[in-house]
Amino acid sequence: MMAGRGSKLHFSGENRLMAGLLVLVPLTLLAAAAGVPRAVQFFLAVGAVVPLAAYISAATDALAIRLGGKVGGLLNATFGNFPDLLIGVFGVQKGLIPLVKATLVGALISNSALILGLCYLAAGLLYRRPRFDRLEAGRHSILMMLTVAAVLFPSATALVVCRGACSGPSAGTIQGISVGIAIVLLISYGAYVAYGVLGLEGLPGRATPSAAPIVRAIQDEGRDGRQRPWPTGFSLAVLGTMAVALIPVTDILTGGVTAVTQVLGWTQVFVGVIIVANAGNVAEAYAAIKFALKRPGGAGRDSGLDLSLGIASASSIQIATFVAPVVVLFSLTAHPMNLVFSFAEISILALLAVIFTHTAQDGESNWLEGVQLLALYAMAAIVFYALPESALGG
Repeated sequence: MMAGRGSKLHFSGENRLMAGLLVLVPLTLLAAAAGVPRAVQFFLAVGAVVPLAAYISAATDALAIRLGGKVGGLLNATFGNFPDLLIGVFGVQKGLIPLVKATLVGALISNSALILGLCYLAAGLLYRRPRFDRLEAGRHSILMMLTVAAVLFPSATALVVCRGACSGPSAGTIQGISVGIAIVLLISYGAYVAYGVLGLEGLPGRATPSAAPIVRAIQDEGRDGRQRPWPTGFSLAVLGTMAVALIPVTDILTGGVTAVTQVLGWTQVFVGVIIVANAGNVAEAYAAIKFALKRPGGAGRDSGLDLSLGIASASSIQIATFVAPVVVLFSLTAHPMNLVFSFAEISILALLAVIFTHTAQDGESNWLEGVQLLALYAMAAIVFYALPESALGG
């Protein structure tokens, strides 16, 4: 779920699969209307989010080809993480703050370890030592570190000010810090969109790229005839329909979380990090792996692994600098949410940022790095499954 994820769900095998999964949307709505147990509603909704997110991505891809790179990039920047944003909004309305925070953290971990690990593994097995642009990867690394700083500052402050549970004036201080950081992050996101999506890299008159690399790749496939994009009207209809359908599905999903934790004994954090965060990432992971398997392009074209890195990092950036701060600001109207995270969450995020930076330094990868990233994701999943809610509460 991201800006410019580039999934290709046109009339092909994967499109038929997603079309089949769309039956879960009416099933979810019928289950909710019929009063089916909330835990069942939850898993139906999780499954329904997958095709909805995939078709939103496919529609924005088609519009990127039809309307141009900058318009396509803006559409991706707007709708890329729409499921995560809805989960955050409905979650804070229902007071499920641990779930919302865990979903945000889970999306970051999934992008940086699971998806990137699968890409390194797939590309490494096929091309032995695939290469990518170190400069572009370095920019992503800096923004990944900004992501860690955004959650580290309020969490460290809470540790000093609260010395335990935050309440009264201390809670107000932490909330004020979180709101301030949220505003700074939104400004940073605006700069990211201007630089990475609109191509405003320098002074007027200087040559700049027309759009983000992933959007350019989508346009290349359209021009080369490797895919025929949907008509503009049809793409807009799909985008609007799927976005509207996602609203009640997400509401049902968040409404079933408490039942799932009671029936299965899972914590809200585990549900958010592992299940909810990955529901909308299926199409994204498919697109990233598909790009990773591409042979390096010719002059002026981005390599497949460059695009995969762009998918993983751009999604993380959008989660951290757009979705999280918007949810924090929206939470002021319902149940206030701060940016304080647990030690386990911060430690894993920091470790992933360091590893991401390290793997980006030499401009090449291999299948072993992919296995190591997947192993790290598996270890994180074990930690979040085993620790009790009290140890994970941020």
